[in-house]
Amino acid sequence: MNLKLSGFNRKEVLQYLRWTGSKIPQEVDVLIDNCIAETLRVAEPRYTYRVFAIDRKNEVPHIAFVGEDVPNMLSECERVIFLAATLGHGLELAIRQAQVRDMSRAIVLDCCGSAAIEAVCDMAEQEIAAAMEEDIHLTDRFSPGYGDLPILLQHEFIHTVDAPRKIGLTVTNTHILTPRKSVTALIGIADKPQTKRFRGCAYCSMFETCAFRKAGKTCGRE
Repeated sequence: MNLKLSGFNRKEVLQYLRWTGSKIPQEVDVLIDNCIAETLRVAEPRYTYRVFAIDRKNEVPHIAFVGEDVPNMLSECERVIFLAATLGHGLELAIRQAQVRDMSRAIVLDCCGSAAIEAVCDMAEQEIAAAMEEDIHLTDRFSPGYGDLPILLQHEFIHTVDAPRKIGLTVTNTHILTPRKSVTALIGIADKPQTKRFRGCAYCSMFETCAFRKAGKTCGRE
């Protein structure tokens, strides 16, 4: 499914750039605005998904019962969404071209892509919920590589939703999504508001090496 991305969170771009709150030089401010505009111009947001009924007795679907974090998140859910989303190859190409000519621009474009794919996932969630035409409540998104959900499950995940054929999303032998500015995630569907929150440093696969955490900040949304 195609999406029209008209904007994304500039503050998130600054967070990915490790901005500490100091005054932003005018030339950097202009560069960020230019890169946001280019990201919106070249990105081709697409997503696909499948909804599965949760069968706890037979532990179906399998990925939802790997580890402890996802089963805990889905403890009050009867269904689960498998979501895959991507910004496409256009932004990937723009970043590579910038890496040859202007590394600063390449870094900012990369950060814009990270913020933009989160916005795409938010939009996809809204569309999926609206299409169900019922009173539902969604959990957080939980991706392979987050918490105790192994990143090596990316291969099984994208084939479960037929992402290579439907949105051109594949996985390398080292379990990296390509195009890189892509996301796969599990989202639980419940009939009441969900209070379990799994967005946090303790659940992140980058916990030990995260530059945000070392600087006393986080990359999460406020």
